Amino acid sequence: MAREDLGGLPLARPLPWIVWSSAAAVWVGLCLLGAPDVARAVTPFASEFQVDTYTTLHQRRPSVASDGSGNFVVVWDSYGSPGSDHSSYSVQGQRYSSSGAALGGQFQVNSYTTNSQYLPSVASAGNGNFVVVWVSRSSDTDYLLSVQGQRYSSSGAALGAQFQVNNFTTSSQLDPSVSSDAAGNFVVVWQSYGSPGSDHSGYSVQGQRYSSSGAALGGQFQVNSYTTNGQDLPSVASAGYGNFVVVWQSFGSAGSDTLGRSVQGQRYDSSGVAQGGQFQVNSHTASEEMSPSVASDAAGDFAVVWESHDSAGNDNSGYSVQGQIYDSSGAAVGGQIQVNSYTTGNQRLPSVASDANGHFVVVWESSLSGGSDASGYSVQGQIYDSSGAAIGSQFQVNSYTTGVQYLASVASDPNGSFVVAWQSYGSMGSDTSGFSVEGQRYLPEPAFVPSFGAMVALLGACRSAKARSRG
Repeated sequence: MAREDLGGLPLARPLPWIVWSSAAAVWVGLCLLGAPDVARAVTPFASEFQVDTYTTLHQRRPSVASDGSGNFVVVWDSYGSPGSDHSSYSVQGQRYSSSGAALGGQFQVNSYTTNSQYLPSVASAGNGNFVVVWVSRSSDTDYLLSVQGQRYSSSGAALGAQFQVNNFTTSSQLDPSVSSDAAGNFVVVWQSYGSPGSDHSGYSVQGQRYSSSGAALGGQFQVNSYTTNGQDLPSVASAGYGNFVVVWQSFGSAGSDTLGRSVQGQRYDSSGVAQGGQFQVNSHTASEEMSPSVASDAAGDFAVVWESHDSAGNDNSGYSVQGQIYDSSGAAVGGQIQVNSYTTGNQRLPSVASDANGHFVVVWESSLSGGSDASGYSVQGQIYDSSGAAIGSQFQVNSYTTGVQYLASVASDPNGSFVVAWQSYGSMGSDTSGFSVEGQRYLPEPAFVPSFGAMVALLGACRSAKARSRG
């Protein structure tokens, strides 16, 4: 017998219970998206792994980059080398597939082997080609510190020869950072004692742009327009279409922070033309703001993180990690945020990476840990969405907790998978001679995981729907 329902429209039979239960499941699922009892978990791929296979003495200061498919490369400086460089520190690298499998063996980046080669930075293009830059002692015409580079194909084959980035060779050039756009065009920034530009007061921030073929685009340029005292420790990030932003620490500021060191920035379009003027990143100015790192998504929105001796938030125990998000026009999105929730001791030297959706992950070194590492410095992390809202809670990256774990670097692929590399005293692997380079891979941004209570609610809704369909 037909029912009269929906304003008199006849229904020949009750809807099957599976339809009701499916609808209920969707409804409950939507409810769960905002429910307070839904946990969000950061999911590591497998376990922590040792990057270096050459284990004599120290392997230090890693940098990591991912391509558009999630393949990644780690570079670091090594005291000694399995290759040709036995004079002192060399720059080493290891490539990995998106599944975390090592591609080929450890390789030596620098071909110039006299004196030390160290402090590397690496960037990948969308197709997997990558470029490494580093500091070299006694390799340019003034026999001091220079910035060197080497390009590679996605297969790990060197593209061309090692090249010198800086053409201003008076005094020392050091602390380089490199970033690539999706097409493989790249930009290198570094701190220079002196400048071919207007800054002769101390360290300045310099830059050089390159095409994907490795040809220099224009000449070396000075980034900072505020030239009083020192400008150093720069970091650079590129949007997918080639716009880029540089941040650095400045002793003093053209803005409101005149107490000590501040974090400054400058935006550029893809042709290297400055967009707007130099700007101050930190709004909290009560203490020292230092060691910035910047990441950009494909659309040009970017996030800056840095260490602060004090905090705009609740961390007043020592150094904290602070952050500020910007849209592609350079407008601040919300206010300055405190990244770390664990506030005991010092939280320092952050690194940030962004995915295609503008979600970003921050890692840093922490004296002690809110997690399981109570032996010394640990590596901590926190994920954010594009609005600056925290996704999940602070998490501990390292599972090997003997000794110290610090100097972390993070890279994300477009889908949100990310990898962290850091320097560890000791290793879960074979390297027990001193410092090793360790890594940990993670799944894309944390998924919603229903709690027990949420699952009970879902089951109850399905049972109610089934009973109603039989009525």
